[in-house]
Amino acid sequence: MNKTKLVFVLLASLTLGACSSDDDNNSNNNEMKQETPAAYTVTSVTEAPTWQVDWTGNDARPEWQEPNAADYENWTTMLLQVEDELRPYASEDDLLALFVGDDLRGLTGPARIVTEGEEIVQNGDFILKAYGNEADQNVMSVTLRYYCSQLKQTFARTVEMMYEMGKVYGLDEDLVPQFTLGSAKYPVVTAMTLEPVAQALNDLQPEAGDLVGAFVGDECRGTVTLDEQLLSSDVSMTVFGRQANEEYTIKYYSNATQNIYTITNTVRQ
Repeated sequence: MNKTKLVFVLLASLTLGACSSDDDNNSNNNEMKQETPAAYTVTSVTEAPTWQVDWTGNDARPEWQEPNAADYENWTTMLLQVEDELRPYASEDDLLALFVGDDLRGLTGPARIVTEGEEIVQNGDFILKAYGNEADQNVMSVTLRYYCSQLKQTFARTVEMMYEMGKVYGLDEDLVPQFTLGSAKYPVVTAMTLEPVAQALNDLQPEAGDLVGAFVGDECRGTVTLDEQLLSSDVSMTVFGRQANEEYTIKYYSNATQNIYTITNTVRQ
């Protein structure tokens, strides 16, 4: 990536769902240790499950204060987007802040909402003006903090950027920090390969639209929807954990059979 552009690390390469189990009713990535599943149970359903990660928290609204422009020599502007998983929850009460260490350099809110008539066509965009005393083209580490009012949770992502005075970032690229990887509710983030799932269900032909979910009890911790590209590549899934050494149960929904396959052997971080 061109060094003159803001670099966001760990952007999503998959379309991830967000999980609650309704089967019966129809940052830093760590490698997940896995046991090869040997058996599964089958549940027939009439509708595809709507597995979702529950992102709701209990954070108080931050008392962030707008930085005093007179304290800084220069500034830059960023056009930022909230990732797809959080866009449905973006509202006029949200806040986005940029920190360098403990120094708050930029604050904006509410999220910009684009409508056509009464229909929301784009939600969760922010225009952030960040201040600095750094030299032009200085590479620096910054932390973006996003408070989602509807979810009552503050997400954080630390990124590397080259600071360029007066530059507007986001005009020729989409700046979408993956805030779900910086959730205080799920601080343990792992990337899990789906090879053991394929081995357990070796008599089942995967198809585009099939769903895979990781669960702790009835709480879904991550999903992935297969598409044509994923069917021809090594599929992995991001799993969100509350603590280390949790055991996960894997569920697979097949559109063709309208069955949910629950792999009985668990997977541990």
